[in-house]
Amino acid sequence: MDEAQAALPARSDIRLTRRDQLHVTLCFLGERDGEATERATRVLSEVPCTMGGVVSLGGFLCLPSAARARVVALAIQDDEGILAALFERVASGLESEVLFQREARPFRPHLTIARLRRSGKLGLSADMPGAGFEIRSVCLYESVMSREGARYEVLQAVEFDNQ
Repeated sequence: MDEAQAALPARSDIRLTRRDQLHVTLCFLGERDGEATERATRVLSEVPCTMGGVVSLGGFLCLPSAARARVVALAIQDDEGILAALFERVASGLESEVLFQREARPFRPHLTIARLRRSGKLGLSADMPGAGFEIRSVCLYESVMSREGARYEVLQAVEFDNQ
């Protein structure tokens, strides 16, 4: 991630993601009350500890598009379907609890490395050396917003047995 962030253009409107903010979002729930949080915690507690593994970080991905980038991410190559299976398990459980509704677009795993204050074109090369990335856990986070950016507090975690 450090190499990818260092390759970004020097612009005053780019805010780099700190290491403590790194995560791959499976399902975004938005603001929820305590009862909904308890139900989401139950869903996560039912995820088997065998669902982890290794995926590969790929090239730059500008979202929502290269011309109107607001987020700079690294694509994730999920050749063995590790994140796809984890997404399916968590999304189905949250849907059954009426806490989540899938978007029309397909799940696209990525690791956000920077955000832009103004959307625009960055002209990044898609070439980045691939690197293994171990999926060690699935967590339910609460985002606490501040002027320094989001701070993520873990409400529930399932650690994976990646052996």
